[in-house]
Formats: sequence, C-alpha cells, structure tokens
Amino acid sequence: MCGIIGIENTKNAAVLAAAGLVTLQHRGEESAGITISGIDKMRTVRSMGLVSKIFNEETLKTMRGCAAIGHVRYTTSAKSTLVNAQPFQISCMHGRISVAHNGNITNFPQIKKMLSKRGAIFSHTSDTEILLHLLAMAKGDIAKITADSIRQLDGAFSLAVLRDKTLIGARDKDGFRPLGLGKIGNSYIIASESAAIEVIGGEYIRDIEPGEIIEIENGKIKKSFFYAKKQKQNTCIFEQVYFSRPDSLAFGKTVKEARTKMGEFLAHQMKDIIKKADIVMPVPDSGFYAAQGFSRTSGIIFEMGFMRNHYVGRSFIKPSQSLRELTAKLKLFPIKEVVRGKEIVLIDDSIVRGTTSKRIIGYLRKAGAKKIHFALSCPSIIAPCYYGIDTPMRDNLIAAQKSIEEMRKYLGVESLTFLSLKNLITACSINNCGKNTFCTACFTGKYPTKISKESFKKKIKEKNYSV
Repeated sequence: MCGIIGIENTKNAAVLAAAGLVTLQHRGEESAGITISGIDKMRTVRSMGLVSKIFNEETLKTMRGCAAIGHVRYTTSAKSTLVNAQPFQISCMHGRISVAHNGNITNFPQIKKMLSKRGAIFSHTSDTEILLHLLAMAKGDIAKITADSIRQLDGAFSLAVLRDKTLIGARDKDGFRPLGLGKIGNSYIIASESAAIEVIGGEYIRDIEPGEIIEIENGKIKKSFFYAKKQKQNTCIFEQVYFSRPDSLAFGKTVKEARTKMGEFLAHQMKDIIKKADIVMPVPDSGFYAAQGFSRTSGIIFEMGFMRNHYVGRSFIKPSQSLRELTAKLKLFPIKEVVRGKEIVLIDDSIVRGTTSKRIIGYLRKAGAKKIHFALSCPSIIAPCYYGIDTPMRDNLIAAQKSIEEMRKYLGVESLTFLSLKNLITACSINNCGKNTFCTACFTGKYPTKISKESFKKKIKEKNYSV
C-alpha cells in the first residue's frame, strides 16, 4: 500500500511530482520522497511524515531538474524508519539511478541471500533494495537492466526508475498493483492512480500492462515492450474495495462506480434479511459509495451518522493501550440525533481483526441505536496478503477463526452480511460482466504465485499490523 509517480521533460518536475504525491497521500502517510534529475546532479529528498510537510515551497525551490520520481509509503514489510523511506538512490557503473516501488517481492529472502553470498552489502531492510543491487550488476542500457533485474523477482511490483532524464515505468507480470500512463503538454507521467495524473492537469492515456516496461525520455516513448509473456492478470481487487481514490479509473470505470455497484448487490443479497430499516449509513469514508448504492436500490434513506475528524493523523496519539479508545473517538464519533432509536444498516468495506468494527458498533449502541445490520462490501478475509496489503496472519483474522454467526455475536449486531465473491468480481469488472481477472487470495486462500516458506516466516516476524 504505497503510491508512486514519475514525470519527465518539464521544468516543474519536482512541483508536479509533489502535487501528484499529495493526490496519492491516501496510499501512504508514513514517509514521502522525491528524486530530481536532468539538470543538476541527481538528488533525493525524503523524510518521515506527510508530503505537504516535507515538500514546502522553500524545499521545492532548491530541487532543480526536468525529471522526477516520487513515493509515499505505508509499511507492509520492513520497519517504518527514515532509512526505508523511498525513493532509493544509488551510484553504480550505470551512473546515478533512483527507484520507487509499490508492492511486495515475495522471493526477497532468497534473492537477498544470493546477493549476500556475492558480497552485496545492505543498508535498508526493505525488499526494494535487492532491485538496486540487481540493477547495478546487470549489463546494458537502462531498459535492458530493468528487464533483466525484474525477471528474477516474484510477487508484486509497480516501479518508477529514473536515470538522468530517462524515466522507466514497469509492472509485474501479474499486474497486482496499478500503474497508469498519462501526458501533460510535452511531458509523460506515470502514477499509481489515474487521479494523480488528472489532478496535476494531465490526461490519463492507459494502464501500463502487466509485464510491460516503458522507457520515456524528452517527451517521447523510446521503448515499450514486455519482459515476460502475457498471462492471466491478477490485479488486486482490494484496490477497488478500499485503497484507490473514488475518482481513479480501474478496468474502464471509476472506483466510485464499482463501490456503488457493491452496495447495490448488497441490497439484493439482504432483501430477505431486512424487512424494514430506518436508515442506511456508511462507516466513513470507505463505506460511503456502497451505502449510497444500497440506499438507491433498497429505498432506505441514506444518512451520515458518523462525524469523522480529518485532522487526526496516525501519529496524533501513539496507540498505547490507555489512549487507544480516545484516539478512536477523536477520529470517528456518532451523531446521536441521527442514530437514536433507529434500525440501521451499517456499511463498511471489510473486517480484518474485528476490533475496530466492534468498537464502532459499540459507539452506535451507546448513542441509542435500536437495531444494527452490519454489511461489508467484500467477502470475509480468511488469508494474509503477500503482495502489498497490510493484513495479519490467519490466526489474527476474525473470519478465519469464527463462523458468521460467531462473528455476529462477537460484534453485537442483529445481522451480518458479506458481499459474495461473485458479486464483488462483477461489480469491479468492466461493464459489470464479471470477466476480468483479479487476485482474490485474501478471500480464498488461493495465491496466484508461489509463496515460499521464507516469505511466510518473514510475514510472521513483521511488526504491528494495522486493524
């Protein structure tokens, strides 16, 4: 769950990259960085915190260059420290190269072991660092060494690679994580989401295809080729459920449209459960459009029953045991006049551990809600993700440990409904035809790539998972 951007052939490269990263801020709030190149020596500025705090007007004035790549990070592997903030910049026989990466490399332990035997020295704990070593050891031009390097990798990786004025965009052969191509004037842009291209004034052209590498320089696409044979696409379906901005495009339609469709399907699934309800309301912000779709299909009035405080970040109060409840209330609190005495259909995107959902439902009960029907716009999550989503191991996933009835009792609701996998795939597919292919491993436990024992052990050791 990170965001990347790249832009070339413009005097405003650093400013546009920073603006794009602000648009992608929802994909990572822990650290941000920009590499600038093409005029002065390549330079990377990265720090912990939000984009707007790091890249103020004074800092951007010092960043001269005509090409830039940027990154916002949310930790799914390795520690959340400055040393792991991206982009990563190196100097090697190919010159100065910088890399920004979204995804998880599943054969990272094996590649790192192989590189260590060759004498490689590691200064980061992020899986992205192995790509730097592979690039430095490969021979050829920048496009060739990128292709030769990523052929050795398994798992999820959308990449922005910068060398002088040359920008490379690359995507793994399964297409797990998104990466789009756009243009603004005489400059090309690559970004994790189409919204980041459009917000800075660009025009979204298309997705970079799974397995595709694009080399861009001086406002022209020099090369576009596939480093691996095309295969069944396995784009992460959770992008449309939760991660991506509602105004971003996925499979030919906006994420907002897909989420609205999820709500419509939920209403059909629950027509025999809910004979009468007073209101349907979302858990903001991720449940908003699904709740709208539910309301339109069911005829139940849509209400915003929670007040969300957008000024409370992750680090406002460190989540010690004694302050966790206060932090949660500062972020989200019910509007009593809306929920008191009401039978409510409450819609959220998913349940992971269940602790946050239980707390939210408790708030509604204290505010006087009469009945609560809890609906989720995706199936139950029963397996961990190894491709860049911060989900815990199976033992910490409530749906992997309890039946739906046991979860209903634990949460304290009158009914509990998950969107079916078939309906989710249909909602997310182009023209609602259900024919697009997605990675749904978190719902099925069936992974599209081989997961090594080393990756499994690494996942167990990783630090504090988010709820």
